[in-house]
Amino acid sequence: MTDTSAGGPTSAGGPTGNRGATGNGGATGNGGPPSAAQTGNGPASASPLDRPRKPTRRDVARLAGVSDAVVSYALNGGAPVAAETRARVLAAVAQLGYRPNQAARALRSGSARTIVLAVPDVADPVFSNPFFAEFAAAIESVARDRGYALSTTATTFAPDGLRTRFEEFAARMVDGVLVLSSGVADREAIAPVGLPWVDLNVSAARDGVASVGTDLRTGAGLATDHLLDHGRTRVAFVGQADAREPRHAGWLAACRSRGVPPGRVFPGGYTREGGYAAGLQIAESRERPDAVFAASDRTAVGLLRAFHERGVRVPEEIAMVAFDGSWEAEYTWPPLSTVRQPVESMAEAAVRALLDGSVPVHREFPVDLVIRASCGTHGPDTGAH
Repeated sequence: MTDTSAGGPTSAGGPTGNRGATGNGGATGNGGPPSAAQTGNGPASASPLDRPRKPTRRDVARLAGVSDAVVSYALNGGAPVAAETRARVLAAVAQLGYRPNQAARALRSGSARTIVLAVPDVADPVFSNPFFAEFAAAIESVARDRGYALSTTATTFAPDGLRTRFEEFAARMVDGVLVLSSGVADREAIAPVGLPWVDLNVSAARDGVASVGTDLRTGAGLATDHLLDHGRTRVAFVGQADAREPRHAGWLAACRSRGVPPGRVFPGGYTREGGYAAGLQIAESRERPDAVFAASDRTAVGLLRAFHERGVRVPEEIAMVAFDGSWEAEYTWPPLSTVRQPVESMAEAAVRALLDGSVPVHREFPVDLVIRASCGTHGPDTGAH
């Protein structure tokens, strides 16, 4: 687990350790010859006894002329402290370079002031997808604003393995877990641990589970309708070849509602490699589609490379709209029209649901269509529509 909290490790050894200054192997002991550092025959290295002692809360209290408890109140809250007194405490903290011991604070309070973001441990790393990298950054920003650190870890979502990880998180006194499981996390496996959690990237509500997601089906319909509005009649889908998947279902429903036969489905998943393979297949097809709805920006990036290599012009021959709204879509050529998921709003809702102890409900967010050059009939980025 990659921990971004401010607390550092605490050393078991100290000035009263077994090899202190008067021990059998120390500087004044009778048990051996002097070291190279003592005789000047080698490079000197500071021993633990030579290092400056870290200032403690008691040192701050002594310098500020207050009690240890007042220092704690001034730094952590819990009781009112006069403004002048708090100013003296903060001045003493700055002068001494005091840093609170986060581990000790967690033991006293039962809270590490830390949130865990658990992502799937899969061959295609989650954060190689710019959308999820942006989502994680937004979550960390919201958590930091509320005084919490964010730790990320990759995990299995198999019930027994996920329960074991939750037990580890609870033992570390984390305050809650954001689970990027897309709705597959087993509530029955997690519940006995008693740790708050919120499921992310979820498209449908589940009883008793707090979750956050976007209206994927409506967003797919929005993208498909936009392509049809500009005269395209053979709109293919590149993504998951499963009509139950919301983006696939939204594309299919939009074609049928407009009386247009759905185009072909090209399995491309949500990866650049999948999009590239699908793009090569499309370019070599006898009856090419005249438009493509791609299930993710990453898939669309792979499509664009394949089309470029095969001389297929976008948008003149094939118009494209993607899904996610990551930064990557703005810097392709041509720039990608895409359905944007509101990562900042989703991050805020996820952290609030985790920390505020609200009734577990599903929060679904609307999406926006960001129009750029890849869909045709448009020039520079004209923003969200």
